[in-house]
Amino acid sequence: RPLPHNPAEASLGYRLRRTVWGQGLATEGVRALMRKGFAELGLQRVVANTYEHNLASRRVMEKAGMTLVRRFRLTLEDLQGVDTFHTDAAEVWDGDDVEYALDKKNWQDNIKNV
Repeated sequence: RPLPHNPAEASLGYRLRRTVWGQGLATEGVRALMRKGFAELGLQRVVANTYEHNLASRRVMEKAGMTLVRRFRLTLEDLQGVDTFHTDAAEVWDGDDVEYALDKKNWQDNIKNV
């Protein structure tokens, strides 16, 4: 979804049932969304976040061409500002988050080299 402060940048998120983990579906979906965003919607940059220890999600981002931008820690106050945060099912993650990103030029370079 486009970010409110910059409509040319979008935040990417995904969630899959455990029964389909390891089948490449997340990577395929991320690549398709990036193609749509960069080629059709005019996006210039896509970002995605995950927990630092979520190695499978980090690998999906890397396979899609994204690179690590930063490591950061969210506070409970930060989490309450996130639209996917639900207080009834919340556990505060006691670790760092990581942000990955890919810009349009690097995406174009990546698809030329495939």
